[in-house]
Amino acid sequence: MKLRILGPVIATRDDRALALPGKKLQTMLAALLLSRGQVVSDDRLSFLLWGWSPPTTVDAQIYTYISRLRKRLSPDVDLIRQPPGYQINTKNAWVDIEVFEQLTDRGRHMLAAGLFDEASESLRAALRLWRGSALTNVMEYLTETELPILEEAWTTTTEYRIDTELALGLHRTLIPELIGLVNRFPFRERFRVQLMAALYQSGRQADALAVYEKGRVLLAEELGVDPGFDLVRAFQAVLDGDPKLLPLPALPSERTSIALRNS
Repeated sequence: MKLRILGPVIATRDDRALALPGKKLQTMLAALLLSRGQVVSDDRLSFLLWGWSPPTTVDAQIYTYISRLRKRLSPDVDLIRQPPGYQINTKNAWVDIEVFEQLTDRGRHMLAAGLFDEASESLRAALRLWRGSALTNVMEYLTETELPILEEAWTTTTEYRIDTELALGLHRTLIPELIGLVNRFPFRERFRVQLMAALYQSGRQADALAVYEKGRVLLAEELGVDPGFDLVRAFQAVLDGDPKLLPLPALPSERTSIALRNS
């Protein structure tokens, strides 16, 4: 069985999608998967399904949704009543978010070790697991709390992947993608540093300086802050004609965990 949340929430068996009708059933599966085997309380499930206005029959309805989900996922996955809520045991099921984290962690360690080809392969494999935006078919109460965490994980993994490919000398091929990322995430300074590095290493020093200046003005006018250390360092390196201008790889100091914090 395969369980996916990095896109629409779906479950498949032998490459055939299982029927999970309705956002509430999909929300419950996503919440349990994001709990990583920890108990998700009835109160949290109630909020994720109905917000601040649960029905008077909330306990019975949660039980009904769990029963429906259990019927569809058994015997590959167990849903266990564990007061004050429920927990999921995915056993040998393939779960996309778990594989994403494993591949990202491996890629980070390969990057820190200077194994850039292996790092790029692993990080690209992690990002290929995303089928558009995550959690696209769940209740808004889950999306509002958890989608920003998942999107941060995607963005950070993308930064690591670009680090590896800059180290591999793929500067020119990265420029169009980095322009798009800087426009999409204008306050994300690392993407701006990476774009400056790609432009500079492609012989476009003036364009690299213009990227810095645009970022400096944006930060000042929108947030009232100065550029961060890495962005200033990149700017100075371009001015000095430093041929070794590259963003420094992030060290794998801790595992990239995006599990839910149960309430």
